[in-house]
Amino acid sequence: MNAGRHTEPVEVHLILRRDGKEGPEVLLSRRAGSVYAAGLWHVVSGHLNGPEEDVVGALIRESAEEAGVSIDPADVRFAVAVHHRSPAGESRTGMFFEVRTWQGTPGVREPAVCDAMGWFPFNALPEPMAAYCRAGLDAYRSGRLMAVHFQEPGDPIAYTPAVDRCRPFPAVGTGGPDTRALFELHASEAAAPLHHEPGHMGSPALMRMTATAAQLTVPGMRPSSESVSPSTTLEQYAETVPKATLWGCLYFTDEDDRPLQVHSVYSPAYPWQLVGGTTDPGEHPWQTAVRECREEIGITPTGPPRLLATVYSPPGGGWPCSTIGCVFEGGRLTAEQIRGISLDAQEHDEVRVLSMAGWKELMPPGDFARLTAVEEARRTGVAAYIDSWGWGNI
Repeated sequence: MNAGRHTEPVEVHLILRRDGKEGPEVLLSRRAGSVYAAGLWHVVSGHLNGPEEDVVGALIRESAEEAGVSIDPADVRFAVAVHHRSPAGESRTGMFFEVRTWQGTPGVREPAVCDAMGWFPFNALPEPMAAYCRAGLDAYRSGRLMAVHFQEPGDPIAYTPAVDRCRPFPAVGTGGPDTRALFELHASEAAAPLHHEPGHMGSPALMRMTATAAQLTVPGMRPSSESVSPSTTLEQYAETVPKATLWGCLYFTDEDDRPLQVHSVYSPAYPWQLVGGTTDPGEHPWQTAVRECREEIGITPTGPPRLLATVYSPPGGGWPCSTIGCVFEGGRLTAEQIRGISLDAQEHDEVRVLSMAGWKELMPPGDFARLTAVEEARRTGVAAYIDSWGWGNI
């Protein structure tokens, strides 16, 4: 019989997340001084102060003390729990929480225990990193809610792929003993950020998506019994589905609510366009809209993003695949801002602000119908879905 109940520390870990140029990024700090895992990268973390403090309160306190950020409890999301045992045999339970909205600029606030802090892409985490922390992040990125990370005596404290003790467990309803590889995808380093978000995990050279045998599906896929076997590769399945490119645009008006558009030098059939363009690898549509706006007219929107319309177009006009676009609210520009617009001469040679009646005289009917739907969405606050616009509808 045990002499008493086992007790162990409870820790909180902050997955402070933002969208970076190469995909999602996490804030990490490098531990220093006389602390566990000194010299290793770790997420912002700490212990509960006592029975009077709950895990969310501890997370908010540690975030302010260690990184100088203020977090609203409403913005805290549970990510994963890790039951950890160190090489020395000490065990603890770590609760990892995701936060995407905060106040303040993260920075080192406790130099005695942290000597560096920075943002890192999830697919390019720094070395050396604490194995305990890496186990939590790996479980989080794979969509698991719980992992056991029991290290053996002699194991390094730093994460080492050859001695990875992380054992993630699926949540109820998301798989069990029959969970197996659905796809194995070989991808380049540059392409890796595109595949991590849907659930493809592992090194950039080989990423794997898993699902239960009863649920061998991905969004838009028919049940596995009809279309896919456990050995089907993502490349093979991708050949069977329609292809589409993404774009992001911004809808600007002047202070009298007249739409602003730019004149294309390369598209005579569709001469007047909203500010925006096609997404680059790793970008989200809002990021595309911001980048294209900066490049095309020299203005950098600050957001937050507000979607006005989603536009679908089937293949046509020499373009081999469908297009899906997001039109975001750009806001009202002052006369001074409009006069200060600097165009990229290789793409556009004129900027105009006209009433809807004025634009109707200059635009193909299909383009004007799309502009009208966007304007209506902005006026009513109800986002538009446009799927009647096509290459032959001009």
